[in-house]
Amino acid sequence: MIILSKEEMRKADSLTINKIGIPGSILMENAGKSCANLILEKYSLDNKILVFCGNGNNGGDGFVISRWLFQKGYSVKIIVIGNPDLMSQETKDNYILTQNLEIPTINFKNIKDISNLIDKFNIAIDAIFGIGFHGKVKEPYLSIFKAINESSLTKISIDIASGINSNSGKIDTAIKANQTFTIAYPKYGQLIGKGREYSGEISVIDIGIPKKIIAEIQPKGRLISEISLPKRNQFSHKGVFGKIGLIAGSPGYSGAGIMACKSALKSGAGLVTLIHPKEMSMIFETQLLEAMTFGYSEKNYLSEIRNKISGMDAILIGPGLGTSQTALNILKMLLDDWKKPLVIDADGINLLSQNKNLLDLLAVKDVVLTPHIGEFSRLMGKKISEINDNPIQNIKEFYDKYRIPVLLKSFTSIFYDEDSLIFNTSGNDSLSTGGSGDVLAGIITSLLGQKMSLKNATINASLILGKTAEFVSKKMNSTRKVLPSDIIENLLI
Repeated sequence: MIILSKEEMRKADSLTINKIGIPGSILMENAGKSCANLILEKYSLDNKILVFCGNGNNGGDGFVISRWLFQKGYSVKIIVIGNPDLMSQETKDNYILTQNLEIPTINFKNIKDISNLIDKFNIAIDAIFGIGFHGKVKEPYLSIFKAINESSLTKISIDIASGINSNSGKIDTAIKANQTFTIAYPKYGQLIGKGREYSGEISVIDIGIPKKIIAEIQPKGRLISEISLPKRNQFSHKGVFGKIGLIAGSPGYSGAGIMACKSALKSGAGLVTLIHPKEMSMIFETQLLEAMTFGYSEKNYLSEIRNKISGMDAILIGPGLGTSQTALNILKMLLDDWKKPLVIDADGINLLSQNKNLLDLLAVKDVVLTPHIGEFSRLMGKKISEINDNPIQNIKEFYDKYRIPVLLKSFTSIFYDEDSLIFNTSGNDSLSTGGSGDVLAGIITSLLGQKMSLKNATINASLILGKTAEFVSKKMNSTRKVLPSDIIENLLI
């Protein structure tokens, strides 16, 4: 599914109107009528509906919705917030139509206009701001939003919940929608940050923007929802499905390497080798019956590892590795010598944060970084709050500087490279536990070994992890009880 920024959505509207010749009034009519039809499908006629309309085109959509709902037999009342004299022509025309139909309307003057009405209605339609909102919510909107949010009304936002920044998902104060009827395509801000929480269930409303216009805009944003896997052949052998190496583990952190190995095996890798400090051999050989292990010595570890990985197809470095000088030397060796796909996770990322000069060596590599928000904040040298305020802008900033693809892991994971901005909203809070990232890193490396591209391996691994978490949580009837080992045993692959 295509996901648009605010600027891309505005460009799509403009090109549709000015290049194709479909008037804005028709687009507004299509939007409002389709929203009204969806309400008709979902809610019976005995519901009483308050429609909050602002001055802009979002308010125009609200007036069209009011008109169609009124004509279908709903009890409708419009609350006009702002000055009708400031409305766009399309919005004003639709406002006049509602008045010609004698739809009950209140021009908002103070919060009593709303508080005296709320208990008499079932549904609130939010057509106040739309995608143009930025900055902070001020009065009287603060009081209006508070009254709506604290009510028992079912809240339906049109295009985007008022108060959400449509690019960053950041909110100061916003309508907390139960449902959002988003116009034409979902927007970035509905998938990330607080914007995702405040958008509720999202339905996409087709308003007739031609596909050729979207093709001309060439949006990068996509929501991934279907798992794609490498094809397998019954006449193949283990060498065909990838020889991968995982450089992981240090004393006290054996679990990370074990989980990464097991997830790599479970996701189809042909040959998996865990490369680790020699003193941990007994632990890993006992726990990893289906994988190979290789313990490197304290003295000749660089040459030993270099020789061991020479015939491999993909490497993962980082889970439980630690940030010792030995770990740093191994990472430097890979950056100098390794020419094939490389996944850098966990302590591998921490090492890069401590030695940022190494990032310049990654631009020409077939490499992906898989940080969570905390690790990415250290890479960027910014506070976590700054990353959360605008994750897409920060990922773009990082990529523009270093030319390194990134999968930023969060409740919405985001993959970014030169050609793609891919969102994954699958998963739940069962993944909020130590080890989930190690499982993901193992899956990515396994798919790379099976000759998937770096982008496809990364985004599909992220989706596999998320969908498996949902499946296991449902199976266990709990998100609390799910362990990374449960995810590994039930991988949807």
